[in-house]
Amino acid sequence: MNEVKELVEFDKIAAGIAEIQDKGNFIPDMSTKEGYEASKRFVLDMTTPARTKLNTVHKNAKAYWVAGGKAIDAKKNEIMDILVDIQQPHQEAYKAKDQEEKDRKAKFEADLQARIDVLYNYRVLPNGSTSQQITDLIQECGETDTQDGYYHRATDAFQVRAESLDILNDALMQCVAYEAEQAKQAELAEQNRIQQEQLEAQQEKMRLQQEEMDRKQAEIDRKENEAAEVIRQQEAEKQRVIDENARIEREKQEAIEREEYAKQQAEIAAENAKQAEIQRQKEQATLEQEAAEKREANKRHNAKVHNGILEVLTANGISEEDGKTMIKLAAKRELPNLQINY
Repeated sequence: MNEVKELVEFDKIAAGIAEIQDKGNFIPDMSTKEGYEASKRFVLDMTTPARTKLNTVHKNAKAYWVAGGKAIDAKKNEIMDILVDIQQPHQEAYKAKDQEEKDRKAKFEADLQARIDVLYNYRVLPNGSTSQQITDLIQECGETDTQDGYYHRATDAFQVRAESLDILNDALMQCVAYEAEQAKQAELAEQNRIQQEQLEAQQEKMRLQQEEMDRKQAEIDRKENEAAEVIRQQEAEKQRVIDENARIEREKQEAIEREEYAKQQAEIAAENAKQAEIQRQKEQATLEQEAAEKREANKRHNAKVHNGILEVLTANGISEEDGKTMIKLAAKRELPNLQINY
């Protein structure tokens, strides 16, 4: 074996380059399965075997001709560069297709997550909403079909929807209680406003009555004084009697008016006391109703928790009777180190 023979082996490989290049002289179409397979098969069936053979020839020549290794390496690299250039568009094409498929799968997963995020976001929407708006959100969230279009994430979608519905229902209960309290406060404010208007009207009526009494008295005094001035010189004694009679009459009239005024004050005080008692009874009835509603709500909640525990116990082989006994003991805190969180 000599240098010329070894180089002839490289020339044989180089002679096949034109054929390989001719077979790879097409534009890869990665949008089709056929195009993808054609480029991949070209690399696997044509350029890869040629490169393998070239590496083998190179290895044999180099082992035998250590002194001529540089010339052999140069020849090998020259041919290798040509092969790399030939296969590069095909290799880049199917690698791009592989990346496109990876990106498509990633987008598919991201789209599924975005749909699940929509179900999750229902739980943050009730802030500042009315009870009717929250009810609409509950209906909208509950009508979402977690099987349609969620594929392998259907279980996640169902869990997120269930959690969002629980949060929305809690928000609805709080909102209903708040709206009821606001309505009650508005009703009390309106009642107080009406009572205040009635009181002011009564006080205004009393003021007008007093002004009218004063005006009448002033008119009487004026007329009496004018009459007394006219006849004072002529009938002094008679005027004295008249003045005395007028004084007595005035005192009687004032006594009558004072009695009438006192009667009116008593009627106003009685009416105020009546209204205050009515208001107290209403407030007492409201408090009793609210207490009853809270007791009933607590009973329903406790029953729901107990039933949930009983289902788990019976599902694990414990009889319903024994399960109920355990729940009762736990509720009474008679089981050491065991309690029920409501």
